Amino acid sequence: MKKVICVGSGPGGVDYVNNIPNLDGMDVVGVNNVWKGTDRWTNLIYAGDYYDAHKIVVTNPDKQKLHSRGSFQKSYIWGSNNMPWEQARIYCGLPIYFTTMYWTMYYLKPDIIGCIGFDMDYTPGPDGSTSFYGVGYDMKTRGEPDPLYQFKHHYKDLENPMGTLLERLNNKRIEVGCEIVNLSDNPKTQLNWEYNSWEQFYDKK
Repeated sequence: MKKVICVGSGPGGVDYVNNIPNLDGMDVVGVNNVWKGTDRWTNLIYAGDYYDAHKIVVTNPDKQKLHSRGSFQKSYIWGSNNMPWEQARIYCGLPIYFTTMYWTMYYLKPDIIGCIGFDMDYTPGPDGSTSFYGVGYDMKTRGEPDPLYQFKHHYKDLENPMGTLLERLNNKRIEVGCEIVNLSDNPKTQLNWEYNSWEQFYDKK
């Protein structure tokens, strides 16, 4: 069974992947600033307008690959050119979680994807941080998490953007035969996938 771990920049994501004793050849797909917290990623997806892109550190060029909107093909969403995400300024999802899932299913073709650091729980910590690297760029510049900002500007036609996007993703993962699970046990997670402990995920056959 081919397993992929997708790691977002939410609290707990990089700590989780750093503490896994043995990845056993699994691909690890990181997003945006994840490279700052771990070098265990094999693929890093970042938005083309990502302000810090020129600083990304690749420690193992033979195993680590970078992917931005410039290297994306519309085919990664299976030609769905009229879907709402096509109305966005970039292909890298709104929020980028969805792009990560579609890209991973299309290019890596896993049997199962485990998600960590994608809870989209923006409850600030004692220092105001909403991500593992502190107060994010979007919070500093707009005072609002980027996914929430993007929803308002690009999904005005959807009554429940998150629910609609999750439903579409669920339909696609069923179509291609890919299971998606949540490795986070955060009760405030926005993801509706079944929770798996690391042992459950690792032991799946």
